[in-house]
Parts: sequence; structure tokens; C-alpha cells
Amino acid sequence: MRSRRLVLNRLFTTKRNALLVLLSLVFFVSACGSNTTPVVMPTETLSQPTQVPPTPTLTPEPPKVLNVCLAEDPGSLFRFEGRNSLAKQSVLSALFDPKLLFETLPTYANNQAVKLAVDVKPGMNVLDGSGDVIVLKEGTLIHPVIEGTLGEPAAWSASAPLQMMQVKLEYRITPGLLWSDGTPVTSADFLLSYEVAKALRNPQDLWLLERTASLEALDETALTWTGIAGFVPLDLSELIFQPLPAAQLAEVSPAEIGFFSDASETPISWGAYRIAERTPGSAILLERNPYYNPKLAYDQVVMLVEPDLQQAISKLESGACDVLDPSYHLESQSRDVLTGLAESGSLMAENFELLQQLVFGIQPAAYDSGYSPWTATRQDFFSDLRTRQAIAACLAAEPIAPEILGARLPDGFSLPEFASRGSLEQAQALLDEIGWLRDEAQPESPRMASGVENVLDGIVFSISLLSGISTMDREVSQAVVQRLGSCGIEATHQGLSPADLYAPGPEGPLFGRNFDLALVSWQETAGNACELYRSDAIPNSGNYWIGTNLSGWADAGFDAQCVAAGNAELARSLGNGLELLSEYLPAVPLMPQISLWAASNRVDLVGGTSFADIGLWRPVLP
Repeated sequence: MRSRRLVLNRLFTTKRNALLVLLSLVFFVSACGSNTTPVVMPTETLSQPTQVPPTPTLTPEPPKVLNVCLAEDPGSLFRFEGRNSLAKQSVLSALFDPKLLFETLPTYANNQAVKLAVDVKPGMNVLDGSGDVIVLKEGTLIHPVIEGTLGEPAAWSASAPLQMMQVKLEYRITPGLLWSDGTPVTSADFLLSYEVAKALRNPQDLWLLERTASLEALDETALTWTGIAGFVPLDLSELIFQPLPAAQLAEVSPAEIGFFSDASETPISWGAYRIAERTPGSAILLERNPYYNPKLAYDQVVMLVEPDLQQAISKLESGACDVLDPSYHLESQSRDVLTGLAESGSLMAENFELLQQLVFGIQPAAYDSGYSPWTATRQDFFSDLRTRQAIAACLAAEPIAPEILGARLPDGFSLPEFASRGSLEQAQALLDEIGWLRDEAQPESPRMASGVENVLDGIVFSISLLSGISTMDREVSQAVVQRLGSCGIEATHQGLSPADLYAPGPEGPLFGRNFDLALVSWQETAGNACELYRSDAIPNSGNYWIGTNLSGWADAGFDAQCVAAGNAELARSLGNGLELLSEYLPAVPLMPQISLWAASNRVDLVGGTSFADIGLWRPVLP
């Protein structure tokens, strides 16, 4: 070890001495004056690293997120599940866009809808001359095709068969339309949804199923829908069920698809968004559907479940929620709550069709075996159309809807125009004409009968009104009672629970047809509005007290016109079903079943009013 250290020392000393000699020589040469060329010792050139500026990195913009709060978890998102809650509708409106499905909708004008005269055979389902779906047999009353048009109803016979009219529609799927997994939407998808509807037969689908003879694929992008003979629809917009992804669900039977999680929990879509993640009972994260071409307003939509309304309103104020969807039923809240929502953001209303009606008990069940004013427990107040017209004028001279809604909604809230029907003076004069007279000595007392048809003289015009027990029902009932009183008709109100009000007949007051007046709220139906009051829809012992014509009123002329009003060949000179109801008055439309929802000022509603079409997922125009 020591010898190694000595060797290293000698090497170091040698190198040091050589370096000193070299430095002395340099100094000596430098001191020899200016005539001496300096010696330049070559040195190794060292390259310096080039200073490269850092590459700028763009900070990605955070995704645009819309937070929609729902009052409940939507549950199954399977369209044929049978339940269609408002929360479910909100989610489906982001996933599916029916307007994208077809290039153009069939119409009679563009020849995608054609009317054909066809032969029919016994055993076929047809729409008969009364507008009912029945099995054709000898003697069935039908509308025959005569020289290309429908003739008067006639009995069908195999010995001299008559042709019937049948409608065929051709649908062409929008070119390039894809599911959110990238597979094309094809005819097979529509055939599958039709098979599912047939297998499950949900009540809301029966009207269309019964009127569909067949659905066939022309090729992968075109379909033909054929209606049953005799069904000549006016509205062609919703005569085919929305598609289901056949490629994804090929191994599942139509009756069991609803139990398949890919169909019920996280269905693929063809609309603006697709489901990225779902936490049951908590949230659904939607992301842009990459196969939906137009630019969207938001990159993501988060559907947050918040059952507590007060918490939801707080989240709307804090920014945790941008929208409170219609499932909160804000229309049932107080004016103070609604005013606060309107002042801090936007309060929107939709669904102004008058679905709540005041139904006349024209023909109580007690009259089915005959009526006599001397023995009846209730006089025949309403069989005279003029009486119903007078009452309608009393109620609608100043429409009830704007009064009730105006008292509940914030000041300045925009409402549609609700048409009035006659005037109070006209109503008073009509009641006088019928024989319902006031006592001049006691003008505030109710009117009494004097020469009223089917009513004993001296009978006081005093009737009862049944309704539900909701706040809205009570407010509408009070308005009805007040207006009838101003016309000299005494009315008393009784509110019943839904279970009691809609109890089955014959015990239930409505389906047992044992009432004077009743407030009834109908759901929107696929058929014509007048069909609710056709004579074959009267609840009675012969049909197990099942039917929608609670008034018990029957009129052959009304029935015929109602059938014709829903037939594209016969409706040319007729009004629609609502106009028929206004003419015959089995009921008086009073109130819409409006739906309210709220949005914060952070949301640009793009001028829309319908929750499903307001630009939350509508393309942003360039």
C-alpha cells in the first residue's frame, strides 16, 4: 500500500515540474518585445449548449358541465318498462332525439303515405264503422271504399265483399345515423322495438299495437308500416316505435330485454349524449355522443338525484345545480317559492292543454233502468244541452285558468290566452229561457225550476261538486262554486281522496256514475279527445264499470262525428275532437296540468320553453 502511494507521488511531481517549465517558456517568449510573433498554443474548442426556449403547453379548457337535479332516481331507462316518470323523461331526452331518426316523416302529400283499397277476410282485425278495433265477421259495419273514397257505413258480407281502406307508410332512416357505440341504426332496430312492444303490451302502447297490421323491413335503411284496414290516421307522426339496438340485444328474448342491464341501466343512445357512468340513487354522468355531429352546448351533463326540494333550491343558488327538472312539481309550490326562483333565475312553464275538465253527471247509473222526475233521487239537471251551455258560459266567461295560475305564479309571468265562452249575461238569459228562474223578491237565492223539461216545478237548482283534495283541486273547486253562484246555481264542494274518488263502480262515485259535477284530470292519450265520451265508453254493469265516459251521456250523432274526426278521409268537413266536445259539452275544459321547472342565470335557454328541447343538449348554432 505504501509503495503504491510513493509511485503516485512521483508521477504527480514529474507532471508538476513539466508544467512549470512550460509556463516559464511562455512568459519568456512574451517578454521579447513587439517584433516577436507571439506563440499561440492550440487549445481544444469547447461547444456551449444552445439555449432552447421551453415549448409552451396549452392549458386545456375545463369541460363545460351542466348539472341537472332530479327529484328521484329515474330507475329503469328501458322505454317499454311501463313506468315513465318525469325524471326518466328528463334523462331520455338527453339520450334520444326522435327528430333525427328519419330523413322525412311520411305524409299523404309526399307519397310516403298511401291509401289503398284492399280486400278483407273474416278473422282479420279491422277498424269498424264505429271506430272500434274488432275481428271482421259477417254483418260487421264498415266504411267501404267506393270509387276511391269512403262510403256510408255498410254491413260486410262474404257473399258480396266490400273493400276497405288501408294505409301504408314508408320510413327511410337518416343516412349515417349511428348508435353511441358506433354501430348503425338499422331497420332491425325498429323491428325489435315492435316485437318488444307486442310481447309486453303495456297499456300506453295498446292503441298503436291494435292499429298496426305489420312492420316490415324493405332493406337495412327502410321500413314499411301497414295499418289495419279501416284505420286512416290523421296524425302520422308517431305510428312507429322508437328503435332498440338489435345487434347488442340479439341474444335476449323480446319479453326479457327489460331485465338486461344494458337496456335498462345504461342503454346506448342515438341522441346528443351517452351514459359514461351511473351511480344508482345518486347521479348519472352523461358525455357527448361522439357520433352526434352538431356541436353541443355542453361537454357533459350530470343528472344529480336530490329528493329534498329545499336542498335542491340551495344547490341551484350555489351552483351545484344548474337546472331543477320537472320532476320537482314546482307547480305545487307556494307563490313565494316560485317568485324566489323566478327572481334568481328562470322559471319556465309548459303543458297548457286543458286536461282538467268539469264533467257533468248527465245520465247517472240510477237512470239506466228508467227516469221519472217523481221518483228519481236526483232530478235531470243536465240532459238539456242548453243547461250545459249556460253553465259553460258561467264558468268560462272569465276563464278559471288564468285566475288560478295568476294567483300562484310570480307577477308578470307569461301565460297563453285562454278563450272565453260566451258571457255572464248570455248565461243568465239562457237559464231564464230554459225555465230556471230567480225569485225577484230574493234575487240572491238559487234559481228554481218553472217549466224545465224533466224537472219538477219548484225544484231548487242545487248541486254538488266532487274533486280531489290537492291544493289546486280545492282552488279550482272554489272558483267553480263562486261562478255558479253568480249565475244563480247553488253548488257545494266535497273533496275526496284519490282512492275514494276513483274507486271502482258501482260503489265509486265517478265510475259508479253517482255524482252531479266532478273535476277530473285526464292524461294525454294517443286517440282523439272526443273518444273519452263515446257511448261505448260508459261504465256500467255490462262492462264491469270500466270506461271513461263518466257522464253516462250517449249520442249517436256525436259518436259518428267523433269516429269521422279521427279519419283522414272523413274529417275534411269536421273539426277535431276538442271542437266536438265544445259543441256537445259532456264536460267543460277548465285547467291545464302545467309543468314548471327552473334554471339558474348560468344557463342560456336559447329562447326555449320545453324542458326536452331548450338547448341543454340542442346543438349550438355557429
